[in-house]
Amino acid sequence: MIKILKAKVSDSQKIRELERKIWNEEVVNEYDAPMFVRFGYVYVAKDNNKIIGALISYVTNENEIYVCDWVVDNKYRGKKIGQKLYERLLKDTNKSIVSFIDPTNNASINGHKKFGFRVVKKIKNAYDLNEGYRIFMRLER
Repeated sequence: MIKILKAKVSDSQKIRELERKIWNEEVVNEYDAPMFVRFGYVYVAKDNNKIIGALISYVTNENEIYVCDWVVDNKYRGKKIGQKLYERLLKDTNKSIVSFIDPTNNASINGHKKFGFRVVKKIKNAYDLNEGYRIFMRLER
């Protein structure tokens, strides 16, 4: 049975392992991960205590929620796990939510649109990296 839970600090490194497995890169570093869990809005999907999905977000200095990662293990996709993670975030906060999304990640863009996000603009080097563009999306609340 899959459960959606507020992450614990002890989940931090397992979340990072899932991110590396899916994205083949470090998304949230080893020092920020526990801080996001402790002070942000971080949720995990667990199947028999194994983390199979996560949504990592925190409050910005603009008092918005910034989603820095939304990930589900490939074996569990298509089972609405990502949707349930986002629903938990939406239930727990009434703040506006923003995210920068890779323009080739149609699943993420479409998933955000289903929740009412709109594309604000295309931003070059959103993370100050030389990796092309990111789509900036916002959900006003």
